[in-house]
Amino acid sequence: MIKSYSELIAGINAQREALGVRMQDFDQLAGFADGLSGKVFGPAMVKRLGSEKLFDALRAAGLAIRLVEDPEQIERMKRRIDETCIPRQAMQARPNNHANIDSKTIERVLSYLTQPKHGGILRLKRAIAEYRSNAARLGAITTNRKRRCERPSLPATPIMRISKYG
Repeated sequence: MIKSYSELIAGINAQREALGVRMQDFDQLAGFADGLSGKVFGPAMVKRLGSEKLFDALRAAGLAIRLVEDPEQIERMKRRIDETCIPRQAMQARPNNHANIDSKTIERVLSYLTQPKHGGILRLKRAIAEYRSNAARLGAITTNRKRRCERPSLPATPIMRISKYG
């Protein structure tokens, strides 16, 4: 029963040794960068494997993970849940959550915009023109600021060349 990251790494390393594979070869088998196995499985354990590399290491060692319930841990977690957590309600949908606009709302907005009496299309065209104008104006301002900053500054007094002859 493995209950920690270091136990899992030790198990993978034991399987690697049982297969008789050197760490350099294991790097190649798992698709690791050269030397990563030494840093992960070595005595200092300088590096840790992320989720993708961990499963690459498991496949290279010929191992798989099976999840089983730990009765002691389940009892501990049930006690903690009862003490600290609020039970989830069946109808826990958030009212007025408009993160995703439904097709009915889109239909209502588009029909409003196309009504001639409200001038929706004209208002939309004006808004688009105003947006483009503002974007172009801000772009021009930014460009001019960049150009002013990039110009080489001229010295306050002109530099005079003095020749050695006069």
